[in-house]
Amino acid sequence: MLYFLPYVTVTVASAAVWTSIFEPRRGLINVTLAALGVPEEHLPQWIFEAAGIGTLIGRWLGFEVPSWAAGPSLALVAVIIYNIWTFVGYNTVIYLAGLGTIPHELYEAAEIDGASRWDLLRHITIPLVSPTTYFLVMMGVLGTFRAFNHIYVMTRVGRTLGFPQGTTMTASILIFKHFWEGHRFGYASALAFILTGVMLGLTWIQNRVSERRVFYG
Repeated sequence: MLYFLPYVTVTVASAAVWTSIFEPRRGLINVTLAALGVPEEHLPQWIFEAAGIGTLIGRWLGFEVPSWAAGPSLALVAVIIYNIWTFVGYNTVIYLAGLGTIPHELYEAAEIDGASRWDLLRHITIPLVSPTTYFLVMMGVLGTFRAFNHIYVMTRVGRTLGFPQGTTMTASILIFKHFWEGHRFGYASALAFILTGVMLGLTWIQNRVSERRVFYG
């Protein structure tokens, strides 16, 4: 169950560890890259880098990328990497539980009828795990809007919120900024109500979509 450990680890503690891993000079990633022969001037700045990932790739390859193709900042990519590391174990466990509820007799009957592995996946596995997929997608979308702790820890220490240059400014971070730092309590409350409305709207849309695409057996 080691792959589930990141999910149950305290967010503040794990985010602090990843902050040190992404540290440009002494972080584990850049130390490893330097040991592999990457020049110091080409080492990524990770959570300190505001440039888009597309821009950086173009810079390393020697061509200029237009602004519309710049993509998210490297700092935001670092936050995304942490988020994937945190939830991949949880999603795996939930999917394994969903797969375990599929009766094996369905596969046997389909194989007797001449179904291929692709047919089994398309007509049995995917439809019967669609409730699990719907649940994980809904929780992932809502969790993205509520994300705060790890972003705050990884980008806040000694810097302004949304560092660098606002590229990691999420809705929850923006609300926190106006409420605690700007003391604009009414404005922050209005933003919170708007965010709640957006989340409710997305939940309603997902429920409507699930009526046609989620199969509950």
